[in-house]
Amino acid sequence: MSSIADKAARGALWTVTTSIGGRVVGVLGTLVLTRYVAPDTIGEITDATILCMTASWLTIWGFGQYTVVFGRGDVAREVAWHATVAYVVLGVISIGAVVVVADPLAALVNAPQAAAYVPGLALAVFIKRLGAMPERMLAMRMQFRAAGVANALGEVAFAATAVPLAAHGWGGRALVVANLAKSVVTVAILLRAAGLRSWLTPTRLSAARFAAMLRFGVPLGVQGIAHSASRYWDNLTVSHFFGPSGAGAYNMAYNLADVPAIQVGEQIALVLLPSMAELPRERRAGALERSTALLSVVLFPLAIGLGLVARPLIAAVLPANKWQDVGPLLEVLAALSVFRPITWVLSTYMEAEAKTNRLMVLELAKLGVLLGGLAMLAPFGLRAAACAVGIAFGATAIAGVALVAREGPSPVRLFGGFVRPLAACAAMAAVVLLARQQLGDVSPGVELAIEIPLGAIAYVVAALAIARDTSRDLLGLVKKALRRGQ
Repeated sequence: MSSIADKAARGALWTVTTSIGGRVVGVLGTLVLTRYVAPDTIGEITDATILCMTASWLTIWGFGQYTVVFGRGDVAREVAWHATVAYVVLGVISIGAVVVVADPLAALVNAPQAAAYVPGLALAVFIKRLGAMPERMLAMRMQFRAAGVANALGEVAFAATAVPLAAHGWGGRALVVANLAKSVVTVAILLRAAGLRSWLTPTRLSAARFAAMLRFGVPLGVQGIAHSASRYWDNLTVSHFFGPSGAGAYNMAYNLADVPAIQVGEQIALVLLPSMAELPRERRAGALERSTALLSVVLFPLAIGLGLVARPLIAAVLPANKWQDVGPLLEVLAALSVFRPITWVLSTYMEAEAKTNRLMVLELAKLGVLLGGLAMLAPFGLRAAACAVGIAFGATAIAGVALVAREGPSPVRLFGGFVRPLAACAAMAAVVLLARQQLGDVSPGVELAIEIPLGAIAYVVAALAIARDTSRDLLGLVKKALRRGQ
């Protein structure tokens, strides 16, 4: 029988691979859309989407996590049914409510035209919510392939729908229809893979079970709302201060900066919760130390490298108009991919340890620093305001390490897992900047073609020298996962 680490490695490989494949299609589709859709329209769609998602978050109180941690054995179907009822009933109430109050909410974020997009996007969000329990069932079984494929094909459906409709002049409506297509495709695949019996078998509803779910989940729900808000409410804040056009450029930069974090870091974090929950408690601290080191050696070069090549990248792929404002923003926002995944791994550890109150406090503090920082820095311009993102996520990562280090994990080993990859990234940055100085005035495409391979080679060499043990550990896990996947 394979070990939990092997299952986790195979799951991470599948989810990361499929997620990257789907995201590549999604990013390419989004880049093509910039030829047909202006930044202000993208900003309005972004605002409407976030308003709908916020309505959904407000009624998700740790139901899925409760199912993963406690929904096993004889009570599995009872727990899953209670979570399903909570997801559906509360979702109908909250997502329906945002449609009713769309106009005043859109006016509040300085994007009154966004209200027209809310009904269609609300339906897309609700459909996606219906896939939450099937996805949790697959995660509990450590069957990550179907979830990865579902998310990847959802991205393909989005691009395949949005681009032709936008090219035919549908504007923002193209993105509404594309979001609906993405939700339908994703949920259909999840339903087919997970089946219905494990989560949709009715049992007698119990007030005691709901109470137990709330005791576990309310702090986690508040944490989840704060976590999601820290990912999206900054867009609403930017829209409030800089209008839909500024929000559109900021959202594009954020989404590009987020690719390493979401498409690699988040997928690994999704694998870690069921894996961590299965481990004996005495082994979780070591698993956390190992996971953070592995995640750092993978993600830090992607995030820092993206920031290094931000300007030539945007010059090469986006139209020479207002979309060029994305380049300077991407340089700043790339920092978030360094810190964000660290907080996910720390959150996974605290969830497995049922330390949900600490997560709640951590996420609320991060949200306060982020929104407060944006408001304070807004008078200095959009790029200066964007610095609040790196400040908020960096402070949260440091505080999270301090919290978990009090009860088992070694702060020295955690710190070492971060510092060594950062040192390798410093070597990479030095090589890239030296090459840029020597290149002089060349086209963005030539600059990218030279700097990216040089930076990659420099990082690999430096990581094998500076973070030797972690690099070898990563290579070993990948090789083992590939052999078992054959």
